[in-house]
Amino acid sequence: KLELHGLPGHPASGGLPDTCRGAMTSNTPPGNEGHPGFTTPEQDTTIEALKKALSAGYATPEGAKLVRMNGGELCHLCRLLRARDWDVDKAKLLWDEIIAYRKEHGIDGIMERVIGDQQPQSVTDLNYKPELKDPVIAKCLNEMPCARWGFTTEGNVLEIWRISQLRPADILNRCSQSDLVSWWHYWVESALESNLKGAEHCGKALRGTVLVLDLKGFGARHLNTAMLRSLVSLFGIGQSKYPESLSRVFVLNAPTLFSGTWNAIKPVLNARTRRKVIMTNKGMHDDLAPLIPKANLPQFLGGSCPCGIGEQISKGGGAM
Repeated sequence: KLELHGLPGHPASGGLPDTCRGAMTSNTPPGNEGHPGFTTPEQDTTIEALKKALSAGYATPEGAKLVRMNGGELCHLCRLLRARDWDVDKAKLLWDEIIAYRKEHGIDGIMERVIGDQQPQSVTDLNYKPELKDPVIAKCLNEMPCARWGFTTEGNVLEIWRISQLRPADILNRCSQSDLVSWWHYWVESALESNLKGAEHCGKALRGTVLVLDLKGFGARHLNTAMLRSLVSLFGIGQSKYPESLSRVFVLNAPTLFSGTWNAIKPVLNARTRRKVIMTNKGMHDDLAPLIPKANLPQFLGGSCPCGIGEQISKGGGAM
């Protein structure tokens, strides 16, 4: 079991001012290290070096958009450097790889193609869903027992998956790997946008998505080798092309049977990401409970809020 404790925030903005730097002290809350406002003088020097190395890239339209979607210049520089253990050359290479990947797959225009000028998520309406204009992405999403269920008390996107409703065989029969990659690009890209909105709405620091995997009902049908290979591939994209976009991962109701699946996924994740994972065989975790607004806690997680994530899948339909 890996622990990651709560993250007291500081005000978020499109780009934090330089005065936020150099605030790292022995009292820095766990999990804040290396974030804007919680860097060491040595890290500040590294940030400046990477900023200089990326100055030309920032001047391009695709570079400017990527920086904006990651919370502004300082937030993005810190994300790249945290992902590469504060090595400037490796962080610069990571930037180059991300830009090249986004160009290759046309990711910069994906939000406009899929939802136009709609918001991907509402900060006030749990049941809001944008109208998806891309039939492939809509098809894939209809097979996924997941939802962005509002925001945490810290302004993070709260994403919940009900694994009991996951049908690996149906997904593989109806969606090609190319379809799933397209859906995944939209899904993680929309999370970047929504996390910006959530942090701004709550007046909190930008930290990334809080992911909740409810494994109640995990069984033999989920041990699908082809589906597992597909998931590992998608997680690899998230790991390498959207670094540091997850805040924490809570795996609830984890049965012993899940250990084999976790052992297959774990090597894809770097050490920083693995440290963000909290796994328990219980239906709730003490670190997660205070993050979910009481009024939004789904019934299947012990709350009173009606929430039908994935239920239409088991009835032959689909739901976001």
